[in-house]
Amino acid sequence: MKLVLLSYSHHGRGMARTAQAIGHEIVGVMDAEHAPREQLAYDFQSPAFDSADDCLDACTPDAVLVAGKHTEMPTHVKACVDRRLPYLLDKPFADCADRLRPVAEASERHQVFSALVLPNRASRIVRVVKDMLDDGSMGDLVLYNSRLNNGPPSRYDPTPSYWHNDPSISGGGCWAVESAHGIDTFLQFVGDQEITVAGAVMSNAMYCRRVEDSGIGVLRTENGITGIVESGYTYPAGKRGGDHFFRFIGTNASVFEQYGKKGEPLIEIHASDGVQFSEDISHGERMESVMGKALDAIRDGQTYEPSIAQAVRILEIQDAVYTHARRHVTTHGPHPMG
Repeated sequence: MKLVLLSYSHHGRGMARTAQAIGHEIVGVMDAEHAPREQLAYDFQSPAFDSADDCLDACTPDAVLVAGKHTEMPTHVKACVDRRLPYLLDKPFADCADRLRPVAEASERHQVFSALVLPNRASRIVRVVKDMLDDGSMGDLVLYNSRLNNGPPSRYDPTPSYWHNDPSISGGGCWAVESAHGIDTFLQFVGDQEITVAGAVMSNAMYCRRVEDSGIGVLRTENGITGIVESGYTYPAGKRGGDHFFRFIGTNASVFEQYGKKGEPLIEIHASDGVQFSEDISHGERMESVMGKALDAIRDGQTYEPSIAQAVRILEIQDAVYTHARRHVTTHGPHPMG
């Protein structure tokens, strides 16, 4: 399929490289800033544009890879919806739910294909827990915990993603950038239940920046399932890529995922008959799987989940956690934040 990429951004260039690796062609690239645009043009040997509208009109792609600054993403999506072009949407999806909701509703109303690029969806641990819930070996899920903790915010400063540290563009720090992964996985297991924010902390105690370097949201469902979602920029620089962890606690069994000595993602199943260990697939394999399935669905005229409607729900929870934390000085700061 012929694809275009809208924006270098957070994972934009990586998405396009993954698409190439699984056999698709990048026929055009776009970024509003000169340096990232020139880098994309060089990387993909494609014509480059400074607006989404011009890129889509000139290149007439089969599908669009949408990335960009938080505040730009809804405009990029609107360009796709206006032309009824199917699109894959990177996170962060927007700086708040209210900014994305109108274009998401338009996308759904006009039945424009949309797919969220969320690699947890392809992880083995998600499939393991789903299978255990289905066959009863897990019992009932009572507690979910995820942690996605990467290196310091300074890693963005010299890159085209420098704006992650500007809250007027990103809406926040690590919580605005990374929490979508953990929230989405929680929503996979609790379905359409109403979610209440029971607690939240946004802290910039480590780096004293205007964006948080540690964010925690405590969520609660109607039937009493607790979700603890943590994101951070507090992992030591120069070490591994980060500290990524899952915990699923059921009434009959518990399932965990963390890294082994060599950085391999290890799944532990703790049940009455003992502990079983297995290895999950890598982040790169998850991205290839998620993007491959989405692009195959476009080619075959099929639908795909999660769609942009899920992005709005994720952002609603992100926003609610921010609101909860910002109510009190003890849960926000301790240094001034944007």
